Amino acid sequence: MTVKGITVERVLEIIEAYGAYPNGWPEEERLSAEAMIDAQQDTFAAALADARELDRILAEGAIVEPSADLAARILASAPEAPRLGMIARLKDILFPQGTRWPAGATLASLAMGLIGGYAYASTGIVYDEAGEAYYSAFSYDAETAWVSEDAE
Repeated sequence: MTVKGITVERVLEIIEAYGAYPNGWPEEERLSAEAMIDAQQDTFAAALADARELDRILAEGAIVEPSADLAARILASAPEAPRLGMIARLKDILFPQGTRWPAGATLASLAMGLIGGYAYASTGIVYDEAGEAYYSAFSYDAETAWVSEDAE
């Protein structure tokens, strides 16, 4: 039987998933499910009783703490972490996913920057000459005006 687009099976699924109380049911199905339950109370009596009992148990919140013996057995059966040397730990920090892209690319670009910076610094170009090297490299003449003085 279907009431407003909901079936008996769907009402049973709702009760099983969301509990016995309609305030926890999905809004779009709540009114139809309540109408179905009112029309066929005998069909849903057992499911509602089971759901109410489960709701009561969950509401009590009685969580049983595991015994110290159980906790000790679980910890004893857990595998031990391997002991790593200093180099291996540093490698794990620098390359958490292994020595591959993007950490490897980052390290390579850092190395190239350091080598390039050292090579440039060791050429002996002083700060005054650096501007001239830039201008000559990019074909920019400092003496040439960008805007004509006649354009007014």
